[in-house]
Amino acid sequence: MDRKGYIFFITVSLFLVFFSMCLSLAVGEVRIPLPEVARMLLYKIGLTSSMTGAFGVYDTILLFVRLPRTLMVFFVGSVLGVTGAVYQGLLLNPLAESYTLGVASGAALGATIAIAFNVNLVRPFAFLGGILTLLGVWSLSHRSRSVDPTRLILSGVVVGSILQALMMLLQTLFPEKLGAFFFWIMGSFGSASWKWLPGCLIASCIALLFTLLHRELDLISLGEGKAETLGMSIVRMRWVLLCTASLITSVVVSYCGVIGFVGLIVPHLLRMLVGHSHSRLLFASWMGGGLMLLWADMAARAIGSLPVGVLTALVGGPIFCLFLWRS
Repeated sequence: MDRKGYIFFITVSLFLVFFSMCLSLAVGEVRIPLPEVARMLLYKIGLTSSMTGAFGVYDTILLFVRLPRTLMVFFVGSVLGVTGAVYQGLLLNPLAESYTLGVASGAALGATIAIAFNVNLVRPFAFLGGILTLLGVWSLSHRSRSVDPTRLILSGVVVGSILQALMMLLQTLFPEKLGAFFFWIMGSFGSASWKWLPGCLIASCIALLFTLLHRELDLISLGEGKAETLGMSIVRMRWVLLCTASLITSVVVSYCGVIGFVGLIVPHLLRMLVGHSHSRLLFASWMGGGLMLLWADMAARAIGSLPVGVLTALVGGPIFCLFLWRS
């Protein structure tokens, strides 16, 4: 894709994001007409001075339920999309994402432990669980002074399986808290509010800053030998980027639970459109991840408050199988 094509792609993507956000504000148990959504947005940004139509009836639903949820969904999706592209670029493995590395499962286990033992620090525990899991996976895969990407993926899959077994054990030991556990294991935005939005916004902004490191990611993608020949300390850079990606992943998982396949599918789809250069791929994944999760959340609400993690797995799994079959 040439420069003009990429600019056109970004313009269309921005329009789709805006349209999807407006549609997300209209979808739910209470259907709100799109003209009323437009009136509310125009009123809040100061482009109109009157509240016409049925705006007053929908005011509370739009401002305190739909709008924070819509923004939170986009920010979480953008983080998952970017971190998936970063993991795949760093580890030279198309299966790399927060779920296959065990980071998401570690964060979910930390949250379930806090819920099971009535510790009022669910989100800090989730964050700590994700970081500790990364350290464990890194230790298992570390050999001499370098880390083997294949061993890192295998370690993540094994550790993730163990963590999921521990979560199942907690569900068995604490059946009265099964509903709370279900939220973290399947992923949901049912508790979205303005209170949780700043954390997701900060994580999304950090994810966007990865675009400044596109040259480093391109060099790592060439292989360790070429990167070190050009003067890059690939071990240090890989460690810093992995820690940062896992950090922001743990933050968003602590707010919405485990949502798989977004970080796996979105970078693969966008590579076919914008190419393999991280200067384009990372920003496209930032928008694409948010866009994919917005539509998944709208579909989950339209079906009837279905956990969004279920839909991303049901849709993302077959799509990835199609990629494997075609390639």
